Amino acid sequence: MKVSSHSLIERLFLQNRKEVVAKVQAVRGLVDTRDLGVTLVHEHICFDFLGKLQTGTPFIEKTFAFNLDLLKKARDVGIQTIVELTPWPNVEKILALNEKVPELSIILSTGSYLQSCGHPVTGMGETELYDHMVADITRGYAGFETDGVKAGIIKVAADTSRLTDWEKRTFRIAARVQKECRVPVATHACAGAREQMEVLKAAGANIAATFYSHVEAEFGWDGRSLQEEAEYLADVARAGGYLHFNNFDFEFDTPFPDLMYLINHLENSGFGDKVFYSIDTNITVDADGKIWMEAEREHPETGRRTYAYAITDATPRLMAAGVSLQRITRYLIDNPRRYFEAATPGGIQAATPGGIQAATPGGIQAAATPGGIQAATEG
Repeated sequence: MKVSSHSLIERLFLQNRKEVVAKVQAVRGLVDTRDLGVTLVHEHICFDFLGKLQTGTPFIEKTFAFNLDLLKKARDVGIQTIVELTPWPNVEKILALNEKVPELSIILSTGSYLQSCGHPVTGMGETELYDHMVADITRGYAGFETDGVKAGIIKVAADTSRLTDWEKRTFRIAARVQKECRVPVATHACAGAREQMEVLKAAGANIAATFYSHVEAEFGWDGRSLQEEAEYLADVARAGGYLHFNNFDFEFDTPFPDLMYLINHLENSGFGDKVFYSIDTNITVDADGKIWMEAEREHPETGRRTYAYAITDATPRLMAAGVSLQRITRYLIDNPRRYFEAATPGGIQAATPGGIQAATPGGIQAAATPGGIQAATEG
């Protein structure tokens, strides 16, 4: 029997609805955590390189149409929530996009990115940055207060495992804002996830409401072997942090067998409830208006890494490598829900042991097809 990727994911989601324990701020208002559904926790809705200003960019109508197409395709394969981790989003354009694709919940971020990107936010002093982040979360983005468009997550970043004084300060501010505003934190952690977690923890952050992105990037392992890196990441999960993987079709950064080793090590060590995956879709725009996906110039195969790719390509590839549907559901639905719930005063709702049961008796096996996921009863 064949089913579309949308109907498969929707069927799983409907079986997995929980009692509401928290609400999350999205572009169009508050969303119950049980309604987040299939969630890509680290993405970008960019109008130029994510480190640049996102407003007043060249070719804005062209990039708007490009983003609209990506969001529609995400909706069509069953994605329900996209977390936009550009900490200075183009709120006006994203609001307009969400109005055209209202089926999607889009969660926006505040905070900062790498100091080297030179965005004006990176030049703020400690009090100014704190006030900026609190305002985005509690009052709304500047110019959109009356629309009620607020940030629902904090983003911070460090370049290496040896955090600079500026980076440590930014992380400490994030921890302070997290405690006061009850929103989760996400970090850019190609290197130094454990060191970042330790800075946040020392500043009083709720580590169960933090996640660390791009942790499989081998250039950030500081000389550790694959096995050593797996244990290094397990330390983060053991402390309560979540780990985000996205290097599908990034063989030049992380060969797929290594990515699978890390995910399976976490699962087999009892930390499968601390794993996310998504794509980290982002673009750059040439002076002539040509839009490139990340790394596409040097590696043309990365041009297909859209939001929808998480369902049509990455998920079947994981399942072909032995990741069960129960695990897929945990990584895309259960874990994102628990992560957002962890930031609320009520704490985390217990997950169903082992995830949800597959709808097809005997389980569901996935294979990559033009239509997305193919379901078949296992023998």
